[in-house]
Amino acid sequence: MFNPIATACFRLAARPCFRIHGKGRREEAWRVIDVFATHRRDQDSRWPAFLFRGTCITWTAAVIAVGWDFALEVLREQAVAPASCEHPVEVAGGRLRDPLGRHAAGGEPWPSASEVLAHEVGHTAQARRLGWLYWPAGAAFTLWREGPGWRHWFENQASQNGQFGGIVNGSVRPELMVKLLNNLRQDGLQ
Repeated sequence: MFNPIATACFRLAARPCFRIHGKGRREEAWRVIDVFATHRRDQDSRWPAFLFRGTCITWTAAVIAVGWDFALEVLREQAVAPASCEHPVEVAGGRLRDPLGRHAAGGEPWPSASEVLAHEVGHTAQARRLGWLYWPAGAAFTLWREGPGWRHWFENQASQNGQFGGIVNGSVRPELMVKLLNNLRQDGLQ
């Protein structure tokens, strides 16, 4: 009951910048997840980094909040190499911050924006499973980030399980699409 009510509150307060297909590895069906963008989460925001600046956060099983700059980067990546439910984006090597493990799995040493979004999708699966307990668990364990040991289980699990199955057709806000097209023109990709 918690997830639908909290999600409805987010949808009443704002409009998503786009929607994505996502699921955890153990889930059979793909879910539609709203991605909301705010300038407070942009890299150049005046807000403190540990609270907002440059962060992505999963609020419910169907709501992820990011910065507008991050949303644009996801769209840029998806314009070049689109994900789909048949070929989802997953975190290389099951960790965002393990360059050697990522390299051994055939990935780049640093995660792409789409991989970070896959990690957040892993958190939506946790939110779906944990219900209202997701917020206290997230608050207690997210600051530990990924790594070895029991304190890191929450973040490790999100990276190992999240699957980003692409952007829902027709869901990108027009103003973000204009920014993307201008960006691609500047880079000579269009």
